[in-house]
Amino acid sequence: MRFRELLEYKRDITATNLGMQLITNITMAVQSAVGNTGPTLQSIIPGFSPSSRPDDAELQQIHAALGAHINELLGFFENADPTPNKQYTEWIIRRYIDGGIRYLEDVDSTVAENLAIYHELKTRRMIPPELMDIGKVKGNQVMVFFRKVYNIYRELPAQVEKAKGNVSEFYNDEDVRIIIPKDKTSACYYGQGTQWCTASTKSTNYFNRYNKQGKLYIILPKEPEHEGEKYQLHFGTDFYANENDKGVRLQTLITRWPQLHKVFYEEYTNAWNDSDDMTATIFLATPETLDNWEDITHDEILPRIKPHLETPVSVYNWIGLAHLENRDNDNDNDEYTAIHEMRINALDEIAEFISKNKEKSLGVIDGIILDLTEINTAMKYNDISGTISHHIYKMMPDAESSAMHKGQPRVLRDLRFKVSEYIWIAISHSLNPYFEDVFDVYGV
Repeated sequence: MRFRELLEYKRDITATNLGMQLITNITMAVQSAVGNTGPTLQSIIPGFSPSSRPDDAELQQIHAALGAHINELLGFFENADPTPNKQYTEWIIRRYIDGGIRYLEDVDSTVAENLAIYHELKTRRMIPPELMDIGKVKGNQVMVFFRKVYNIYRELPAQVEKAKGNVSEFYNDEDVRIIIPKDKTSACYYGQGTQWCTASTKSTNYFNRYNKQGKLYIILPKEPEHEGEKYQLHFGTDFYANENDKGVRLQTLITRWPQLHKVFYEEYTNAWNDSDDMTATIFLATPETLDNWEDITHDEILPRIKPHLETPVSVYNWIGLAHLENRDNDNDNDEYTAIHEMRINALDEIAEFISKNKEKSLGVIDGIILDLTEINTAMKYNDISGTISHHIYKMMPDAESSAMHKGQPRVLRDLRFKVSEYIWIAISHSLNPYFEDVFDVYGV
């Protein structure tokens, strides 16, 4: 899309060319309940009030209603454009359609703010040549583009130091600091450099909307893995994002900082007291249960297998919650929630059994490690056959035999990560019939 084309925005032409795609995308967003789409639509279309979980019939009604109010929808996108001739409006709509703009609420907040900054810098001839043509920015390039533009903007000498506002410190240790913004000013201050709609200063700011639905928690790593690394959690809407407003899993954060399980246990379980609605199955386990497992895995098991793993494995992965969470996402029904709960309820008994039978338990683990050592050696020399091949198939039933025989590095890497699950399965099948009652019946 060239600059000349950007200048030629006309609402009726845009409605004809892009209206149906736009309406379809918004309807899908309502269906998946992402990004506060429903409340945003209520502010655009008076009287519009979709349910949180619409069925097929209601989705058809929503689609028809959006079509009847296409002018209001296009007006919403036009209002995010800082130019009088709306030269960026079509670009905004196309980026929402292709997923570059993930949430409808971002249009009049994050996107409007970043476009205002971009246009100001462009007018002042402060945009480098590689960032001049916004029409070339598509899909997942959008947030990266906005971050590059913002980095130029924040270095301007005329920038005035922002007020910090009212904030409370929720948690602080050697790894992370967690704060709770109490007002829009603090949300903007601690959200500087992010793409959060709660940190917008030049456009619509959604802090108050989110704050009415529950506290916002901002995680500030003490040793960030990259510049500007931050996370914002909102249990009220079950939304957790990094500084680019890209969703992250609580499982991922807790694996990196295990103390966050205790820190947020009450907050999460209070927000999602119905386990059927939980998306983070890791919180089915209590802090006390995980403490028991921390002792077992870190003191007895992890030292034995650590040389065979590429990265340390947290207790949460040991008990299989990440694996179960993935299965739950693929199988959204009550049966899998019940399986999760049964497994969590059994953890204390299993930990106690292993503690009382360490010699036998660790003997099983040592045998598995011996198998892994043989596999590593075999793969090093591209010689995978017989017993070794059998072990690999047990660990990785989906592995391609051709890849195994070639000894590809990917297979070896996957194998190392798979060993923790394999050890768990071996323990559950070898040590106590009780394990089979709980796990084997359900194939977990």
